Amino acid sequence: MTQIDERTTLLNDRAENNEARYVLYFMQIFKRTSHNFALNFAIEAANERKLPLVVYEGLKYYYPWASDRLHTYILEGVEEKRSAFAKQGIRYVFYLQRNERDPRDTVARLANDAALVVTDDFPCFIIPHHNARVAARATVPVYAVDSNGIIPLSKFTKEEFAARTIRPKINRVLPEYLEPLTTPELHTRAPELEVNCPEETRDTSLENIPGLVASCAIDHSVTPSPRYHGGTKNARARLTYFLEKVLPRYDELRNDPSIDGTSRLSSYLHFGFLSAHEIVEAVNKSETPQAGKDAFLEELIVRRELGYNMTRFNPAHTSLDSLPDWAKKTMNEHAADPRPALLSREQIESAQTYDALWDATQRELLRTGEIHNYARMLWGKLVIQWCATYEEAFALLEYMNNKYALDGRNPNSYAGILWCFGKHDRAWGPVRPVFGKLRYMTSQSMARKFNARKYIEWTHEFPALAVESTTLDKPPDSASGEVEQGI
Repeated sequence: MTQIDERTTLLNDRAENNEARYVLYFMQIFKRTSHNFALNFAIEAANERKLPLVVYEGLKYYYPWASDRLHTYILEGVEEKRSAFAKQGIRYVFYLQRNERDPRDTVARLANDAALVVTDDFPCFIIPHHNARVAARATVPVYAVDSNGIIPLSKFTKEEFAARTIRPKINRVLPEYLEPLTTPELHTRAPELEVNCPEETRDTSLENIPGLVASCAIDHSVTPSPRYHGGTKNARARLTYFLEKVLPRYDELRNDPSIDGTSRLSSYLHFGFLSAHEIVEAVNKSETPQAGKDAFLEELIVRRELGYNMTRFNPAHTSLDSLPDWAKKTMNEHAADPRPALLSREQIESAQTYDALWDATQRELLRTGEIHNYARMLWGKLVIQWCATYEEAFALLEYMNNKYALDGRNPNSYAGILWCFGKHDRAWGPVRPVFGKLRYMTSQSMARKFNARKYIEWTHEFPALAVESTTLDKPPDSASGEVEQGI
């Protein structure tokens, strides 16, 4: 791999195709038509070569945790991209791979007619593996472009210990990266260019999405969210509401699950429907008290990018091996402590415990696909004392988060779960059974800080989800070696 600039990495050493018909952007995680460094790089590469640009986005049936909820959320953003790219003169190709009988070599076929391939540099989930396979099999150069956050991931050379260590490093360079991010104009426009993708899916209107999802060999037990819907249009609507109604008192209300006091933008950020740059620009332009802005930007930039830093530099970020030594030591010392209650996985997953407030957090996850940021801390902490081992607790939290959360499978999801076990935190006292020096939380103490009854009642308002437990083992994905280079 060769670092081309702060955000761009050349993943192989292939020569360009001099007889190419276009430049190919394989869009995986930055699912947007603006505020996108990967898209910008692809447009500029096409302009330099006087070629059109093809953007390819595939949705396969066998990615880990594939379900009606995740498929629907992704598909809700397809038609708006098709329309926006057509206006930009870009050929957009979308392919919904429904089952094992559908072709799997789409990227390879499209790359055969490309001068080079551009794709997304994302430090988590299956994307790093996909990129490695694409680069190894491609006959042309493959570039991965980082459009994850405000500060390029390459500005750091190692994993940061906590927010207090990454914050001064971010603040030193932050002014350099706050310029508005614009999208270049594509010079060779060809929105109807013929490409080698006979399986292209065109019937992705909103009314067709339920039928498309039903036709896929995915987990149909995790139903679409009745509250949150995908796409940049919906993301911007929520951003506007947040700026006008929530941000002015964000510093006061963000820890109250009984009201709409947080951004609720995490799933839009995870799926790339909205970029951190667009949000930061909007926040800075808003006529809002500075305290609310400061509190939110601390989370959006410092805390969020701390999670991305962890997944970039810590290969063990999907396990307790990634914890600091003090956390491992205290858990080792208290591994044999009696648990106050050992609950079955089925009780926990279906929100049928003896703790009403915890059950509310799990119901919110099951029924809507999100958990309030503050309530999510309690959600993770209590599972630790209900499982026989710390490893069992981590595995269950990862499973539930990745299966049900719209913002799961993300660097910040792993950072949040690991925080419950001491990641990015410090040792606390007094020493307690099971937790040792890990930060301790109880439903009773949390319930005194907001209207818990109102929150509990609110989580009953959405349709119930019939929980169908599956194995805690990670589902098969492209890392198993059985599949292609990524559709």
